[in-house]
Amino acid sequence: MSKPTSTLADAIKECKHPLKVSFVFDLQEQIFTLAVGYEGVFPTIARYDKMPEDLNLAVLNLLPEFDVEDKNSQVTKQKLKDNGKRKVKPIESGKSTKHSQKIKKVKFAKSLI
Repeated sequence: MSKPTSTLADAIKECKHPLKVSFVFDLQEQIFTLAVGYEGVFPTIARYDKMPEDLNLAVLNLLPEFDVEDKNSQVTKQKLKDNGKRKVKPIESGKSTKHSQKIKKVKFAKSLI
């Protein structure tokens, strides 16, 4: 088992950003899904009918489809554009820009009062 681990370590040396590997399995439906990718970039996904015997080997087989060099440049461009931070606007509570609430005066008939 040390050989697949060392080749996997060699394969991910080209990754300049944290590589996320997720393995999801649904035993009721017998669906096994492996995804490899960076955060903010669409991952490469493989679906299996049965559980892979060696997950290191499965990740190693999926990495060439991920195209690490292209994804590295894509994530680097995003970080330079966003300055490494996500642009999130705060939620303004109590203020709505599209709808303004007006207080309506309701007149009742004197017989109801």
